[in-house]
Amino acid sequence: MPEVESAKHSPRQASKLVAPGARDQPGDTPSIRASGGTRSKEELLGRLARFLVETDGMAPTVDEAVAHALTAVPCDWAVVAVTHHGAGRAPRFYTASDRQLLEVVTEIAVAAPTSPGRLALTAGGVVHVPDLAAESRFGSYPQQMVARTPIRSVLASALHVRQELLGVMTLYNAKADTFDVDARARAALVADYTAIAIEGAMVEERADNLEAALANSRVIGTAIGVLVERHRITPAQAFEMLRSASQNANRKLAVVAEELVRTGALPTEP
Repeated sequence: MPEVESAKHSPRQASKLVAPGARDQPGDTPSIRASGGTRSKEELLGRLARFLVETDGMAPTVDEAVAHALTAVPCDWAVVAVTHHGAGRAPRFYTASDRQLLEVVTEIAVAAPTSPGRLALTAGGVVHVPDLAAESRFGSYPQQMVARTPIRSVLASALHVRQELLGVMTLYNAKADTFDVDARARAALVADYTAIAIEGAMVEERADNLEAALANSRVIGTAIGVLVERHRITPAQAFEMLRSASQNANRKLAVVAEELVRTGALPTEP
């Protein structure tokens, strides 16, 4: 999550750096280039919905959300983080429009008792900081943000579908008081679209994992049957043979089972 202490250890970070005022310049992500600077915010939100529906995979889905938030809200920087279950754990990964700036923001958030992104995530709602220079919440966070970053306003939104918390989207602007009522409404739509798309990607991942697990289970079952028939042993004894071969060869059980079914021999057998 963009401002949670462990966010900087996330396995996924976007390397694309987007500076303020560069949202519609060549060299941004393909989605931003395709949007163009003349499209209305409603058109951009519609494009976001279509892109998210048509995008496969968790990481590309989050990439699209960040890219479109920059132009549809709009904002100068954006971060979307997908969490594990529980707000106190490190995010599965995140995508940021400016990784270097995010690292500074994370350092500041780590030293503070809380931050907009963390509060939005734990409360499951929206946290708006119109002007960091006038902000009295979050301990040292506002002062350090003003001193060390170009950010002056923050809008953080929890991503959830029904009662399931999926992550947090945090948007930043270089000017104070830029997230007006209309911008906050657009940000809410982007957050809703993103949450629905993330949930869909999670469902696809679970289905893929289940399919892989079932395939592995069938292969292991077949391998056990081969060993039972060959050695006249019980299925439990055959499974133990597979497990021992897996450990001795330092290979996954399903890989050893597949080799036995394919070649007729365990890795430890001559």
